[in-house]
Amino acid sequence: MIKTTSIPRSKLPIFSKEEMDLIYNQGELSKFIDLPFDIANFEKQIEKKEKFFSHEQRLILANTLEENYKAVPRKKQALAQIKLLKEKNTYTVTTGHQLCLYGGPLYFFLKIIHTIRLSEVLKEHYPGYNFIPIFWMASEDHDSDEIKSLHLFGKTISWNHEQIGAVGRFDMRNMAEVKKQLLELFRAPKGSELDNYLNALEGKTYGDAFKRWVHHIFGDRGLLVLDADQKELKQQMIPILQKELLDNFSNGCIEKTNQALLKEKRTTQLYSRKINVFYTEKNKRDRIIENEKGIYSVGDKSLTKAELISLLNEHPNFFSPNVALRPIYQELILPNLCYTGGMAELKYWAQLKSAFKECKVPYPMIQLRSNLLWIDKNARKNFNQLGLKVDELFDSTETLQKKILSKSDMHPIDQGKILSTLDITEKTYQESIKNNPELMNWLGAELNKIRKQHKSIQHKIEKSKKNSFDGQLKKVAKLKENLFPNQKLQERTLNLLHFCNSDSPKNWIEQLYSVIDPLTKDFTILIEN
Repeated sequence: MIKTTSIPRSKLPIFSKEEMDLIYNQGELSKFIDLPFDIANFEKQIEKKEKFFSHEQRLILANTLEENYKAVPRKKQALAQIKLLKEKNTYTVTTGHQLCLYGGPLYFFLKIIHTIRLSEVLKEHYPGYNFIPIFWMASEDHDSDEIKSLHLFGKTISWNHEQIGAVGRFDMRNMAEVKKQLLELFRAPKGSELDNYLNALEGKTYGDAFKRWVHHIFGDRGLLVLDADQKELKQQMIPILQKELLDNFSNGCIEKTNQALLKEKRTTQLYSRKINVFYTEKNKRDRIIENEKGIYSVGDKSLTKAELISLLNEHPNFFSPNVALRPIYQELILPNLCYTGGMAELKYWAQLKSAFKECKVPYPMIQLRSNLLWIDKNARKNFNQLGLKVDELFDSTETLQKKILSKSDMHPIDQGKILSTLDITEKTYQESIKNNPELMNWLGAELNKIRKQHKSIQHKIEKSKKNSFDGQLKKVAKLKENLFPNQKLQERTLNLLHFCNSDSPKNWIEQLYSVIDPLTKDFTILIEN
């Protein structure tokens, strides 16, 4: 049995005031975002996108996806969704992520399920339209060190691929070893559900394999997986990439926005460069840098302005937008209405509104993905025994330990009473010698010694009491490490497989799907009875 509860994010100590605005007060952020996320605002967003997104763009997107899905198994539902994309009353809601090893932390799965659920809720509110959930694969990312490991049951399982460049273009060398280690860890036989789950990550490139794997898990829910690292799609981006290469427009827009953010005491998330474009070819993804003479360093080449633009027009697939331009690329090629992401993503989207305006591309609504904490039987038993409430679990370990001590100590030290007594004592002595300055200096030193003695006595008593409650304090620390590994949210550390000792990945996905509400502003808690 699983009990579901929730806590308003505003009541938790893990979100800053700035982050609260992105969750609760988007209407006050009109300088930095466009329409606030609200189910009632989707009709306005549809009107904006309808004027921008042409039938030709729909056909390019649909035809590209149809070609991509030819080699994907169990694709009937996907092909039906792709067909809908050709219709003018069809729109998308999107999330995206790096190509982590088997999804990486749990929030990868939460983002996708949230986006699927949002598309379903939108259909209920606007039955005259179709809403397709899209997973945007960040296949052009080259930070492979960040995504090559999986942390499971205290072990680190790594993919030793020995490759560089865009991760989606990696070949699958040594991936069989990762699968073998995982099967041995779970003692899962061949042909089992877990075996099928792991083997779905199969293809010529890691991009192909990751697409098949995500489709294996979520394809039946109508999710389409898009790898935008394709010439057919990037051709639409040529005018914007040319504008960036020649005018460096995005950096100027972002810098002005950053100044406005800092003026309002808000933080900046992404670091913008003069040119926010990479050059990708074979196993390389290099920054494009212009020198003082107007010559461009492109990988190991040096190109004039004319040569660079000629290369862009002939091979747009050799050019890759970085994090500053990727959202614009996304909104250019998709009939998208809303992007669902983590807090860091929302913060960098809030730096991009003026860049969108410069490109005349509609800025979408943005929404924080669902948050979730899973409390297993042992954790539930422990926090009940400690007399803690669910919302208290988000406090720091030190704060919780102090609460436990205050509850367990039947004879706590009344610090207020001690300080009051010391104050009265000092004033009495000082009054008695106020006309004797020589004694006053001596008295001050003596009274300071007395205060230090009291602190020493208090420290020794508290240390003794802590030792007597040592078992409870250790239980608090263990509970916190279980629910917040390395002092981070559980969803940011543990992979879905961590929870699959007692149940299958499929059942876990079903459980998450059943509890995620894409319109709530609460933090969801699952408690195992």
